[in-house]
Amino acid sequence: MIVPLVDVLVFACLVGAGFYFRRRADVHKRLMLLATISILAAAIARLPFEFLKAGPPAFFSLTDLFIVACLVYDLGVRGRVHRATAWGGLLIVASQPLRLWLGGTSVWLAFASWLTGWVA
Repeated sequence: MIVPLVDVLVFACLVGAGFYFRRRADVHKRLMLLATISILAAAIARLPFEFLKAGPPAFFSLTDLFIVACLVYDLGVRGRVHRATAWGGLLIVASQPLRLWLGGTSVWLAFASWLTGWVA
Protein backbone atom coordinates (compact mmCIF):
# COMPACT_ATOMS: atom_id res chain seq x y z
CA MET A 1 0.00 0.00 0.00
CA ILE A 2 2.89 2.36 0.62
CA VAL A 3 4.27 2.12 -2.92
CA PRO A 4 1.22 3.60 -4.69
CA LEU A 5 0.58 6.20 -1.99
CA VAL A 6 4.13 7.51 -2.17
CA ASP A 7 3.90 7.39 -5.98
CA VAL A 8 0.93 9.74 -5.76
CA LEU A 9 2.79 12.03 -3.36
CA VAL A 10 5.94 12.21 -5.51
CA PHE A 11 3.83 12.71 -8.66
CA ALA A 12 1.90 15.55 -6.99
CA CYS A 13 5.12 17.23 -5.84
CA LEU A 14 6.66 17.09 -9.30
CA VAL A 15 3.49 18.24 -11.09
CA GLY A 16 3.03 21.04 -8.55
CA ALA A 17 6.60 22.18 -9.12
CA GLY A 18 6.02 21.89 -12.86
CA PHE A 19 2.98 24.16 -12.61
CA TYR A 20 4.96 26.61 -10.53
CA PHE A 21 7.69 26.77 -13.17
CA ARG A 22 5.32 26.73 -16.16
CA ARG A 23 6.83 29.95 -17.54
CA ARG A 24 10.30 28.40 -17.62
CA ALA A 25 9.96 25.82 -20.36
CA ASP A 26 13.26 24.05 -19.64
CA VAL A 27 12.32 23.41 -16.01
CA HIS A 28 8.62 22.75 -16.67
CA LYS A 29 9.12 20.07 -19.30
CA ARG A 30 11.68 18.20 -17.22
CA LEU A 31 9.50 18.21 -14.10
CA MET A 32 6.45 17.03 -16.02
CA LEU A 33 8.45 14.25 -17.69
CA LEU A 34 9.84 13.18 -14.32
CA ALA A 35 6.32 13.24 -12.83
CA THR A 36 5.25 10.83 -15.55
CA ILE A 37 8.30 8.64 -14.92
CA SER A 38 7.52 8.60 -11.19
CA ILE A 39 4.26 6.71 -11.79
CA LEU A 40 5.70 4.21 -14.26
CA ALA A 41 6.55 1.69 -11.54
CA ALA A 42 2.93 0.50 -11.35
CA ALA A 43 2.78 -0.13 -15.09
CA ILE A 44 6.19 -1.78 -15.20
CA ALA A 45 5.30 -4.07 -12.28
CA ARG A 46 2.38 -5.45 -14.32
CA LEU A 47 4.51 -6.47 -17.31
CA PRO A 48 4.60 -10.24 -17.80
CA PHE A 49 8.36 -10.74 -17.35
CA GLU A 50 9.82 -13.28 -14.98
CA PHE A 51 12.50 -11.00 -13.54
CA LEU A 52 9.83 -8.56 -12.32
CA LYS A 53 8.64 -11.17 -9.83
CA ALA A 54 11.63 -10.11 -7.70
CA GLY A 55 9.38 -7.30 -6.48
CA PRO A 56 9.96 -3.59 -5.97
CA PRO A 57 13.74 -3.57 -6.55
CA ALA A 58 13.17 -4.96 -10.07
CA PHE A 59 10.50 -2.52 -11.21
CA PHE A 60 12.10 0.43 -9.43
CA SER A 61 15.34 -0.34 -11.31
CA LEU A 62 13.55 -0.25 -14.65
CA THR A 63 11.90 3.04 -13.70
CA ASP A 64 15.30 4.44 -12.80
CA LEU A 65 16.54 3.64 -16.31
CA PHE A 66 14.17 6.31 -17.63
CA ILE A 67 15.75 8.81 -15.25
CA VAL A 68 19.18 7.76 -16.50
CA ALA A 69 17.95 8.40 -20.06
CA CYS A 70 16.97 11.95 -19.01
CA LEU A 71 20.41 12.48 -17.48
CA VAL A 72 22.13 11.20 -20.63
CA TYR A 73 19.97 13.49 -22.76
CA ASP A 74 20.90 16.51 -20.66
CA LEU A 75 24.59 15.61 -20.82
CA GLY A 76 24.45 15.09 -24.57
CA VAL A 77 22.46 18.22 -25.44
CA ARG A 78 23.48 20.69 -22.75
CA GLY A 79 26.85 19.32 -21.74
CA ARG A 80 25.69 19.17 -18.12
CA VAL A 81 22.74 17.87 -16.12
CA HIS A 82 19.88 20.33 -15.69
CA ARG A 83 19.13 21.21 -12.08
CA ALA A 84 15.45 20.17 -12.42
CA THR A 85 16.45 16.77 -13.78
CA ALA A 86 18.93 16.24 -10.97
CA TRP A 87 16.60 17.25 -8.13
CA GLY A 88 13.49 15.58 -9.57
CA GLY A 89 15.38 12.38 -10.33
CA LEU A 90 16.89 12.43 -6.85
CA LEU A 91 13.41 12.76 -5.33
CA ILE A 92 12.18 9.71 -7.22
CA VAL A 93 15.23 7.56 -6.54
CA ALA A 94 15.48 8.55 -2.86
CA SER A 95 11.79 7.80 -2.28
CA GLN A 96 12.14 4.20 -3.46
CA PRO A 97 14.23 2.69 -0.64
CA LEU A 98 12.63 5.07 1.84
CA ARG A 99 9.15 3.72 1.13
CA LEU A 100 10.34 0.11 1.36
CA TRP A 101 11.90 0.83 4.74
CA LEU A 102 8.89 2.81 5.98
CA GLY A 103 6.46 0.11 4.78
CA GLY A 104 7.80 -2.34 7.36
CA THR A 105 7.55 -0.08 10.39
CA SER A 106 4.88 -0.48 13.03
CA VAL A 107 3.81 3.14 12.56
CA TRP A 108 3.07 2.56 8.88
CA LEU A 109 1.31 -0.74 9.55
CA ALA A 110 -0.93 0.94 12.14
CA PHE A 111 -1.68 3.80 9.72
CA ALA A 112 -2.42 1.35 6.87
CA SER A 113 -4.77 -0.63 9.13
CA TRP A 114 -6.55 2.57 10.11
CA LEU A 115 -6.77 3.69 6.49
CA THR A 116 -8.11 0.38 5.21
CA GLY A 117 -10.62 0.34 8.07
CA TRP A 118 -12.39 3.22 6.32
CA VAL A 119 -13.08 1.02 3.31
CA ALA A 120 -14.48 -1.96 5.17
